[in-house]
Amino acid sequence: MIIKMLLLIFARASLQASTPSSTTYEAGVVEFNYGSLVNMTSQQMLDVNLKQYIEFMNDASSSLDIIVFPEGTLNTILTATEILESEDEIAPCINPNYVNNNLLKLISCSAQEHNRYVVINVITKAKCPDTEMILNDDPRNCDDTRDGFSYYNTNIVFNRVGVIISSYRKYHLFGEGLDKPHKPALVTFDTDFGVTFGHFICFDMHFRYPAVELVRAHKVTDIIFTSKWFSELPFLTAVQVQQYWAHSLDVNLLAAGANFPRVASTGSGIYGGNKGAYIAEMSSINKSKLYTAKVHKKILQNEAIKIEHKLTRYTKDEMKSLDIWRDQLDVYDIQFLNDTDGLYFITKNICNNTLCCDIKVNYTIKNSATKPHYQYAIAFYFGNRTFSGIVETGVAACAIIGCPRRDIASCGTRDESLENIHEWNLIEINGEFPMRNDQYFYMPSTLDDNILPLQPELFEYNVVSGRKDGINVVMKLNKDVDNLLTFGIWGRDFSDESDKASGSACILVLVVVCVLVLLRLM
Repeated sequence: MIIKMLLLIFARASLQASTPSSTTYEAGVVEFNYGSLVNMTSQQMLDVNLKQYIEFMNDASSSLDIIVFPEGTLNTILTATEILESEDEIAPCINPNYVNNNLLKLISCSAQEHNRYVVINVITKAKCPDTEMILNDDPRNCDDTRDGFSYYNTNIVFNRVGVIISSYRKYHLFGEGLDKPHKPALVTFDTDFGVTFGHFICFDMHFRYPAVELVRAHKVTDIIFTSKWFSELPFLTAVQVQQYWAHSLDVNLLAAGANFPRVASTGSGIYGGNKGAYIAEMSSINKSKLYTAKVHKKILQNEAIKIEHKLTRYTKDEMKSLDIWRDQLDVYDIQFLNDTDGLYFITKNICNNTLCCDIKVNYTIKNSATKPHYQYAIAFYFGNRTFSGIVETGVAACAIIGCPRRDIASCGTRDESLENIHEWNLIEINGEFPMRNDQYFYMPSTLDDNILPLQPELFEYNVVSGRKDGINVVMKLNKDVDNLLTFGIWGRDFSDESDKASGSACILVLVVVCVLVLLRLM
């Protein structure tokens, strides 16, 4: 069996697009629509989705080295699959222990046929206790499981000959009603083109472990991110977060997002760290699409690299069909700017006991202020927020944000009928932020009225020395901009995390999330 696998690898080597000596590798991420399948049974959903996954594999260029599919768009807990443990590296494609229609077998065969790495996200099940539970001294009582199995939200990685070489179980659940690993795992895998990838899933991106620590402690330069993200204004829309998370850590990021715009779910892209996006899109319609790019290897540290940004833009009318959720802004310090005709130069200093921001703003009113238009405000906050009652986290923000009306309740919403009458000539934010024991993470955060982030050439973002337990973060606008919704600094405080969901509570949250989604569809 091993000899057969080696022969297969040798036979396909000449077709391989990238090698360790290549300066780039070719990557693809799939944004996959799941909105049209909500009325199907779990088995029907699996059959339809799996067929489309294979079609994406078949249609992709033969030069594609790696393809990534998003979170939560292949199977459900009712069609959960097992990863059969084996001491030998045997591809499910040729492993007789996998039945012919097993999803892992079919994906494995497709990876082998097309000679590329494949990353999928599936619901897996494992007999309780499994090897990972035993190794991590997981204290759960297996007698409490519904059928003797544990169920996980799992990334699975196949190499070019269809062997499963890596898997990761999501740690920070978002109401999935699944089991949570005892500890967050820092998972990486090596490729034959000389790049080591780390990978994690959706809500994990908000946390130190595993997301930030993969880069800070393990020096991983390339990250795979599978997600079913629900966007929020003004700081947490999908592409906005993807691009600036990668920017702040200066890593390549392959981000595959689930697509269902009517419930705020969309956003995929490929990013080159602080060089910006190779390609990205926030979709306003139901669709599935493969995005590809030749990604420069970060391990080569070539600062002269220039990236051509390919961002799909829709008109305001087209963007109306993209629903977006609202951040918890009512607890923020919101100070509205003057919007009467004229030229304004404003300097503000805002502080609390932990964080200070100096803000300089220079803007011109281009047209008559009597036209319906966005109002702008300084948004300042350092404190906690919750996500659907699941997790309470610490956040920090200092930014200029657009609000449809001159009241806080409208901030974090948008109105596509409004005019853009402000031309921003200067925005400079100098923040003094805490940074004790790596328990904080900050990034630039911008957004235009196409729900896309500004590319790096339009602003400067620098972290400079600060006080002993803090840092200074400086962010400046480089060019005049007239369609801003967000411009500032947003960050996370990891020092006091409390995950409140487990067991039946997870299932309750899942019900709440489902009700919210259904209400948005009515």
